[in-house]
Amino acid sequence: MKLKLWLSVLLLVTTVFILYQASTMDTGNIPMNNVSMIRDENVTNTPKYTSPAQRQNMSNCPAIYGKITIVVVGSTKSLEKNYQIAQASLRCYHKSTKYTLRVIDLYKDCRVRTECRHHTQLFFRKHCATAAYLNETDWMLVLDADTAVVNPNHCIEEWIDPRVDLVLYERFFNWEIASGNYLVKNTPFAYDFLKRWAGWEFRARYYVFSGMDNGALQMHVLQTVMPEAYVEATICNQLWSNATDYATYMAYVTCVKVTLGAKRFWPGQIRIYRRAHGWVRDGHVTDHYWCDRDFMMHDYKHNSLSNTPFERDFNLTECGSNSLSGWHWKQGLHIDQETIKIKLRQKERLHAISFPKKGRVFPWLAYSDVGYCWPNCDIDLELIDLMRSQFQVPAPESSACNDSIVS
Repeated sequence: MKLKLWLSVLLLVTTVFILYQASTMDTGNIPMNNVSMIRDENVTNTPKYTSPAQRQNMSNCPAIYGKITIVVVGSTKSLEKNYQIAQASLRCYHKSTKYTLRVIDLYKDCRVRTECRHHTQLFFRKHCATAAYLNETDWMLVLDADTAVVNPNHCIEEWIDPRVDLVLYERFFNWEIASGNYLVKNTPFAYDFLKRWAGWEFRARYYVFSGMDNGALQMHVLQTVMPEAYVEATICNQLWSNATDYATYMAYVTCVKVTLGAKRFWPGQIRIYRRAHGWVRDGHVTDHYWCDRDFMMHDYKHNSLSNTPFERDFNLTECGSNSLSGWHWKQGLHIDQETIKIKLRQKERLHAISFPKKGRVFPWLAYSDVGYCWPNCDIDLELIDLMRSQFQVPAPESSACNDSIVS
């Protein structure tokens, strides 16, 4: 009894000491907006990077990263029928820039039919199609058909990070790495990543609730940037293969996120923008309110102006450089950044509360992480690199075949 009392007192004293040390620690008065930069500089030893300033008064976007191509992939008939508002906003924006806009029909484009003929599922075929045209640009912004430009006073360069080859972002409502919109650089690594991503179609098809290319992306990113996390990836894959609905699928997403940890930047490979920090977010998160910081909004799968920031249909003859004449927004939806911050904070809490209980899984408590692999759970990273080099997807030769619509 005395021993238990002594241990309790010792634990209490130790806890108080740790809390005191933490409260008196000198943090150097580091402002929060500099924390990510310090992490990149001091931990990863990467070159200093500063994002270009926001576009002002619809000025020209400087081509500091070379040729940029905006790509929309899908069925031409579906684009015209279901996504008129989103696509019209994109065309209006494009007319104010010198970017190339390419629309690729997944089923009519001859290059896609040739290089992606084995892919039958639309979402996976999309990433194969993106890879097929990657060698014709320096950077490519790939967009879902339901992604609309809300505030044209931005340049794509503002979100390009030249230290990596692929830029992704997290979805606001469920912390998932989003698959529909991404920035990709014309490099062997990026091409290989896209082709392998498309290749997950042939595995995901056997899962009950795979999440399609979105589900594949979580595992693909994990295996790419953390090949040493073989055991953890195996556990996450078990959760993925056992998923039968959205709730159990989110257990898999949680597993990947826990394994990746707080890191969102891998030099020469991938950067993942945290929620609401990328160039696009779902419009319903702030009920279609927007501020000067916003650029694009996602999930406009309709042709009605309701539930959009726009007051009337676009007239492309009004659109052009150095002018907002083609943009007509609903009164009251353009608000200040601080109000948007409040709305995001409120929605963040609501999404946390409504997050599926079955998705709140700590992977190492749900599955064994050493019981099946002991005593050989730590694998040889050199062997992984060797295996990866043996199966790297070669870049295609330039093709004269080109049926996509370019403007």
